Amino acid sequence: MPALRNLQLQFADALFDGTVEPLTSQIIFNGVDVADRLDIYRNNLREGFIKALSLGFPVIERLVGEEYFRQLAVDFQRAHPSRAGDLHHIGAPFSQFLRERFGRSKYAYLSDMAALEWAHQQVLIAADAEPISAEALRDVDPANYEHLRFDLHPASALVQSGYPIVRIWRANQPESGADEVIDLGAGGDNVLVLRTPECIEFHSLPAGDFTVLSAFVRDLPLGAALDAAQSDADEADADQSDKDEAAEPGFDLGAALRRFFSLGIIVGLQRPATPSQGS
Repeated sequence: MPALRNLQLQFADALFDGTVEPLTSQIIFNGVDVADRLDIYRNNLREGFIKALSLGFPVIERLVGEEYFRQLAVDFQRAHPSRAGDLHHIGAPFSQFLRERFGRSKYAYLSDMAALEWAHQQVLIAADAEPISAEALRDVDPANYEHLRFDLHPASALVQSGYPIVRIWRANQPESGADEVIDLGAGGDNVLVLRTPECIEFHSLPAGDFTVLSAFVRDLPLGAALDAAQSDADEADADQSDKDEAAEPGFDLGAALRRFFSLGIIVGLQRPATPSQGS
């Protein structure tokens, strides 16, 4: 008889790939065929996976229909089987899975919708933290502002899409009676998903704000975040210069920071090591 660890691995492999032979001599017949016994466990594994995925992505299920969602879930399980007892985390690669399947079709928006739903799920269970106020900047030498790094609330996430995913999400909530037809070409969303004491909020951000927060997520200092936002603004202005002589004004970092503090998304401030040394 193989060691318990090897037997467990063989059993797991049999559930995922359908093989039976390696376990035939290890399972007592007792009136029930070995393959039938394994099918009981395999069915429980599949149904549990489908249920967990549907709980994490109810909008995707509503958009594609329950029957097709089940098929998607089975295919997804084959591509990304869970090896952990906690099924919450199975949804992490679902957006990429949908992008690979639908990226060149009229259903390409499903990937971004899955990213929004996954962000919602992650924010729901994330740790709590106490926001700081703009007062934290008072004792910082303005000469060192560009070296500052900001820590974002752990219960926050950023999702960018070329589709109106927030409108689609809201129209597909159980309490929504909306039956509107949403134009997928109506414009995209830069979304901040943020958990507050009352609920989880979706904030549609200007492009510059989104770029700066994305830079903070990558642990870039304030100066680099501003450069990225201004670069994006310059590119946007260049793109529209032939269409509109009055381009939008430049990105206002001070106003953006005030918005971030008012939202309560800033929970930490990392100063440079010394007043004259960047970090």
